[in-house]
Amino acid sequence: MMEYLKTQNLIVRNMTLDDIKHICEADGDISEENIKYLQNQIESQDEKRSQALLALYNGKIAGYAFLFYKLKWGGLRYMKLPGIADLMVFEEYRRMGIASKLMDVAEKLANKYSDKMYLEVCLNSDYGAAQRMYIKRGYVPDGQGVYYESKVCPIDAQCKNDDELTLCLVKEL
Repeated sequence: MMEYLKTQNLIVRNMTLDDIKHICEADGDISEENIKYLQNQIESQDEKRSQALLALYNGKIAGYAFLFYKLKWGGLRYMKLPGIADLMVFEEYRRMGIASKLMDVAEKLANKYSDKMYLEVCLNSDYGAAQRMYIKRGYVPDGQGVYYESKVCPIDAQCKNDDELTLCLVKEL
């Protein structure tokens, strides 16, 4: 098991299959769909296509992030940049800097593959804290406007303000 960051209270390490049950319990989602999703992320890690990062705060699962070395979906998939496919910090561990530490590790790993990193952030209010964090970290919009289901929304298009309405952000590492 590889540790990427260790402080007095926080460890960021790679995720293993043994972690899945505990992640699902921490997330409150023990559905077969969630288990399969996490298994797929670890499989991608095992195939050296990504890194599944797990944050432990005082020994308890606090969150995770999935960094793909050449992200193949989303609005900027054609660029094949390293990118975050998912970043989650569980409610009780938010506002403790854990998401920033996961991003620190992800950016350091991504920089081995590219001088840029990509991510998408949802535009609804549930993601307000993430939107602010990414901007503060130096991520800037790609200039294409908003995306819906990974396609640029044309002017005057009607779209739904759900988790598919996103803004593509890029950072020079």
